[in-house]
Amino acid sequence: MSDRDSGKGDGGGAHLHRLVLFSDAVFAIAITLLAIEIHPPHAWNGIGDLFAKMGVKLWAYAISFAVVGIYWMSHRRIFERLRAANGVLDVLNFLVLALVALLPLGTELLWEQHGGQALPIYVGLVAAIGVAIALLWAYAAFIGGLAEPTPKAEALYVMLRVALLPGFMCGLSFFSLVYPWGWAVMAAILLGLRWLNGWVARLSRAEAAA
Repeated sequence: MSDRDSGKGDGGGAHLHRLVLFSDAVFAIAITLLAIEIHPPHAWNGIGDLFAKMGVKLWAYAISFAVVGIYWMSHRRIFERLRAANGVLDVLNFLVLALVALLPLGTELLWEQHGGQALPIYVGLVAAIGVAIALLWAYAAFIGGLAEPTPKAEALYVMLRVALLPGFMCGLSFFSLVYPWGWAVMAAILLGLRWLNGWVARLSRAEAAA
């Protein structure tokens, strides 16, 4: 009987492939539930009145849609760097997915409370997802030996970027709705990241060549 038939070979590509498929399904369901939870007002008079009454819901939906999309891309890029999976990675990935699945609830709290007390809860949830993905990558790259060979500087940069950036940018997005100059700060951060990405790439090439 082969390892594949006995189940002993499930730590390689097949295990990783199934984990990615399951994760994609959870992200897809979460992003679908964001739209399902949006209901029109009981009474409205014209398009202007409709959007006035649904403005908070639509803003919350747009931000949450972007959050799920950004985290899906981060998750995909990290898993593209992996060559195998194991039980510990499964547990860490389930932690990520459990938090992602709470985003529709967090979004509903946002529009029910019009921000208010729900805002720090929502931003905290977004930040927690980033930390969970960073822990997943840290285990795979530094402890579990599950990642493709990656220069240390690049691996650390990926971990810090995933852990810190999404939560910070989400909070800045809500801040910018009140103070429009926040969008300029966000643009400056994105430009700075573009430069930092290039610098880390050069550093990684130098480390690999050493």
